[in-house]
Amino acid sequence: PPPPSSSSHHHHRHNRGKVGVNGTGFETTTTTTTTTTTATTAVEEAHLLLEELRTVVTRLEDLARRVRRAASRDRDDDENEHENENDSPRFLRLDERDEGDAVEWLRRIAELVASSERKAGRLSRRSRRGRGGGEGRNGNGNGNGNGPEKGNTGNNDIPPEGEGRRRRQHEEEMALPYLSLFEFFCEKNVLALVVNIVTGAAFADDASPSVRLLPPLSIATQSIQSVSILVQNVSRPTTLYYLLSNNRVNDLIDLPLHLYHRAAWREGAEAGELTTHFVSFLKTLAMRVNRETLQFFLSFPGTNEKEEVEEEKEEKRDDDEKPLGDADDVDGETKKEAMKSKTVSEGASTSRRPRRRIVEFPLYARALEFCASEQDSFVRVTAMNVCMNLVRLAARCEEDDAKPERDNNHRDVDDVRHRDTDDGTHSDDDDGLPTETPSGTLHEAPSLPLRDRIAIVEYACHPRRVYDLVSPLCSRLTTQFGQVEGTVRALQELGHASNDDDAAISKRRKLRQTMDDLAANVQDELLLLDDLLKIGVVSLNEQAIELVLATFVYPMLLQPLLLPLHRFSS
Repeated sequence: PPPPSSSSHHHHRHNRGKVGVNGTGFETTTTTTTTTTTATTAVEEAHLLLEELRTVVTRLEDLARRVRRAASRDRDDDENEHENENDSPRFLRLDERDEGDAVEWLRRIAELVASSERKAGRLSRRSRRGRGGGEGRNGNGNGNGNGPEKGNTGNNDIPPEGEGRRRRQHEEEMALPYLSLFEFFCEKNVLALVVNIVTGAAFADDASPSVRLLPPLSIATQSIQSVSILVQNVSRPTTLYYLLSNNRVNDLIDLPLHLYHRAAWREGAEAGELTTHFVSFLKTLAMRVNRETLQFFLSFPGTNEKEEVEEEKEEKRDDDEKPLGDADDVDGETKKEAMKSKTVSEGASTSRRPRRRIVEFPLYARALEFCASEQDSFVRVTAMNVCMNLVRLAARCEEDDAKPERDNNHRDVDDVRHRDTDDGTHSDDDDGLPTETPSGTLHEAPSLPLRDRIAIVEYACHPRRVYDLVSPLCSRLTTQFGQVEGTVRALQELGHASNDDDAAISKRRKLRQTMDDLAANVQDELLLLDDLLKIGVVSLNEQAIELVLATFVYPMLLQPLLLPLHRFSS
């Protein structure tokens, strides 16, 4: 018999093996208990968040109804005071407490819905990721086949496949309570309520259309911020598609900012902060555009028959002015044959001419309105970036996506377009959608379909829109170069002053600082022009270069070079 120490050691090893086998069950029981506790905590947390969301939405609805009733009572007085004014906007009369409560409720609604939706999306992605990873174990439940006792695996209480399946089911069940918040958000149509508040539709009265009532600037600003937070932070495709598909976002894109500016001017307030947040909202929408979400921003309502008729008349008039040939060399029969062939060719070309489509792109059109030179610098640069990003999406072709090294190195582990199920079959995303939400990274976005790319380029390269996009840049360059010239002349005049003159030294220092600031501003404008030309759309580049040459290069850079020649010649 073995010595006692060996027997004891062997007995210890045997017990340790049993402990390892039973330890799996013990650990699983602990995990199950912890998982149950976590699920209970998640359900309780989601229930508390849902109750808070119900309370906040109910209070906001009550406040909107109460304000609308008060506005209807005050509307008659406003009409009597302003009988000669049509569509005169003015802010609602709210006390400070109600205004502060409304701002806080709007902020809290966005925070609750966005946080709960992100938690649900994270749990859903984790369950989908475990769908392919739970079956790769080696029969011992630890994933590598190197457990304490490789041969003692027959007494496991829970098989690895069942454990992985139960874990995924548990994570999906944990996501459901958080999804109930967004379901309540949709059920109560809270997005429509927020948009109606900021646009003033919640306080409109058909009986008195002459008076336009708007919420205070703080409520309007927070409403735009709340919608922007929702659009920017959602992670599930169904959530993003719901936010974009019910046309409420397009209503917010058409927000009448000019009415806010008029109402603020009447009361001596400033609506610049509202404009800044609104342009940031447009940028958030632009970063969410991809081949699936473009349908919510780009539409083809019909054909432009009027423009086609005008073009046909102009082409026919040009053809009629063309001579058929010399009268001495062409006889009557030849003229008849030429006219006949001309008529046939005109009919064939008219029948082959495609009907011109009308393209509506409200997001691009609204961003283009803020590219004017009189806008704030931040607002103008952000709006130009929105326009350039949208055109840049159209400039991307399928060859840019066909890069195997990039596809292999940057493959997302959460890609839901090609997911394997437990039984080895192929399935799409659990939400039934082809892709996940856009990441906002432009170089990772897949290229758009050819039809949509052509439509965007045609819309953006219209001469009027190109002029609205490029002419403010040229005018600012011209203005800044004129200021640079004036600063240089002032520095030349101070160059003859004595170095002992303290006033001249101080003025020279200020002029040099002004010169540095002007040079930085010119560089910013040239960088914007460089970004615009690097998009790579030929028609856009040709029109932009023509505008730059006509409004900036020729008058500001080349024409001054001719002054010495004129002076010497005279």
